[in-house]
Amino acid sequence: MKNDLIIAALLCVVVHSVAAGDKIDISAVVTKSDAEAILGVPVKDPKGRNKEGSDGFYDSEWSYYAMTGDKALVFDVLYAGRDAPPHLTQTMFSVLGPERGKPTTVDGFGDKAIFYHDKTGLDMLNILKGNILITIGMHGVPAKTALEQEKSLAKKILAKL
Repeated sequence: MKNDLIIAALLCVVVHSVAAGDKIDISAVVTKSDAEAILGVPVKDPKGRNKEGSDGFYDSEWSYYAMTGDKALVFDVLYAGRDAPPHLTQTMFSVLGPERGKPTTVDGFGDKAIFYHDKTGLDMLNILKGNILITIGMHGVPAKTALEQEKSLAKKILAKL
């Protein structure tokens, strides 16, 4: 009985650790030096937050802005919580692209991925992987460059999930 209790406790710790381990801090995955290399200019310290809800909701939202000029790199990694409506991230994914501009499908990333230019001037890559929605945006670079850089960043982020 005592051994069963110890095994059950260890399983709870392992399950909790695995579930907690897949949530990432985007500012730790894409550092300030990474942002400077991608944008080709010095950037300010990252601004953003990691927000976690009691139901498993998690949002890591960070931005890097150039010291001068209009270049920017923005991220949002959203995990739907247990109490979220069914298919919340799927719905958000479906709404974001068409609402913001003419989306282009990008193959090979997560379950679905689209690239589009939004009304704020950002070139955006949205990736849906299970119940996780990843958004990467760039400003101040040509769209073709933005897409290639965002795909590279997406690989780095997806490898941490």
